Amino acid sequence: MGVIAPVVALIVILGVASPVGASTAKSVAVRVAQYAVATADHDNPAHAVTAADVTNAASIDTLNTSNLFVLINLDDVFGYPRLVLFFDQKPFSDICLNLPDTIGGAPTIIKCPRQAKGLWDSRAGALLVSNRAIAAAALVGKAVSGADVVSAAKVFGLTLRRKPTFRAGQGGKVEFTAPAEIGNTKFTVNNGVRLPKTPYGIPVEVPC
Repeated sequence: MGVIAPVVALIVILGVASPVGASTAKSVAVRVAQYAVATADHDNPAHAVTAADVTNAASIDTLNTSNLFVLINLDDVFGYPRLVLFFDQKPFSDICLNLPDTIGGAPTIIKCPRQAKGLWDSRAGALLVSNRAIAAAALVGKAVSGADVVSAAKVFGLTLRRKPTFRAGQGGKVEFTAPAEIGNTKFTVNNGVRLPKTPYGIPVEVPC
């Protein structure tokens, strides 16, 4: 019986017992998430589900029968480490799940966090400007400074919450602010980034 149970569970996850046509996008998203969790649970050693597990599960067409796209994966958005957002292209809608951070947990459907979506939309710009500033400084043989970030932000039209004043070699934190709009709701999001003390370093997202 100990051998049969995992096989039965896998059949249920794969949806072999029910026709594909009966699946909704939400049920497909849950099925993909369940498979990702099962992958982590049955690994050796077992571990909490990771972004790689989700990506792998979403790539299996017999699971992801709605061709859902993983727009936000685990640890993609600072402050929302267990959020996975699937994008359904046909009705142009989002499906969000909270995945467990423990072995043997279960994924749950949740309302998509407005703030997380806004942060995701502005995240790329904040990191792009930060990398642009680091590269510009490295080209003249120095570490990034606050002035480099200000210059790069102007080029890309991004707004800094306050002017950074750290000097080259000190490293420092900068905060970008951007307008966001989800549906008819407008709000503001702030992305924090830590800049390195050394040339050619990598910017890291941090809390504001």
